[in-house]
Amino acid sequence: MFAIDDVRPAPASVIEVGDARARFEHWRAGKSGKVLAISVIGDSYSAGQDFYLNKLVQRLTKVAGFAGPGYVGFNHGAALGGTHYKYTRSSGKYFGGDWTVSRLGQASPDSRTIKGRPGAYLQIDASPTAAVDTSMDQAKLLYLGNGETNEVRYRWAASDTWHVLKLGGTGVQEVSVPEVPDTAKWAFRLEVVKGAPTLFGLWLGNQQGGARVSKLAASGAASADFYNSDSQWQTQWKAVVSKIPADIYLIMLGGNDQGVGVKPQQYLQNIQGLVRMVREIQPAASINLILRQDTTRSSAYPMSAYAQVLVPWAHAEHLGYADMQCAFGPDFKRYAKNGPTPMIGPDSIHPIPGSGGRVIADYIYRLIVGGNAAVSPQDNCGANPPSP
Repeated sequence: MFAIDDVRPAPASVIEVGDARARFEHWRAGKSGKVLAISVIGDSYSAGQDFYLNKLVQRLTKVAGFAGPGYVGFNHGAALGGTHYKYTRSSGKYFGGDWTVSRLGQASPDSRTIKGRPGAYLQIDASPTAAVDTSMDQAKLLYLGNGETNEVRYRWAASDTWHVLKLGGTGVQEVSVPEVPDTAKWAFRLEVVKGAPTLFGLWLGNQQGGARVSKLAASGAASADFYNSDSQWQTQWKAVVSKIPADIYLIMLGGNDQGVGVKPQQYLQNIQGLVRMVREIQPAASINLILRQDTTRSSAYPMSAYAQVLVPWAHAEHLGYADMQCAFGPDFKRYAKNGPTPMIGPDSIHPIPGSGGRVIADYIYRLIVGGNAAVSPQDNCGANPPSP
């Protein structure tokens, strides 16, 4: 256990962009299709879109356009949740009836599944803005077949007629949602009619060019929740995640590993396994590992201990690597809740959206789009270039 009064130095290896920036430039030059698909794998920092993810996606859409929300999981919803797509399991308006929510660690894009019985319902509301057009023309439902015939019904507005979907098969399945709304403002409601289907989420897109950011994140998740050595688990995870196309992966895990004292070597093994699975389903994708900054929370290992095992392997594998410690600065007491430049909230874990969240959004935006502007007063990214 290290004392919160100890100031750990910023890691020497602070940022190596891999080919994420090259992918963006290649796409912007019109050499790789209309859509730049990005998948974000992470914990509550990413699952709680208000921390940084919503800001990041809105910045990307300003320079790239918006190609739809991509994966909208029934665990935590869309990357633009809260502003353009509203859904939460904590509100009876959006989630109710006889649902069973799985524990973390499922072979699912966002680490959980939901299983419903007749009468169970969920709702996702979409609200466009001048910068983000939430209209769409592609929709599919991802689910886990149980060998029986299950039925759900859906509609896009309270005044619409219901449409029925039959959910059959075994294992990972997808079914097209053929009737899509002709307006950008809609309220998708799904209800279980027959059986007990297990659902992952929706995938939504449009015909516009631009960025499409899928949120594959779960609050409370550690690296072991996104990797399991069981072959059947891996087969299912790869089958469902392969249905969510991605040109760039941003993987930010480790905070909850630190919280429960996972040994750095075990953390590394989990990340290695996750990256192997990603490479099997998207071999041409840019994979980028992001390690978050330390806080005043007492832990068995500082984040720099995870960096020490992660960095050499990431470099050897030609992965993008970024350490947010360099963006927040070396002295975690300065950006703590009671510090002179507070960026971490009262729980001593999560960022304050308007300060720490902005730093993270700006930092990752710079990782993808480029630029040299500092993202915080303590930003020293690039001061110590990464070792080869």
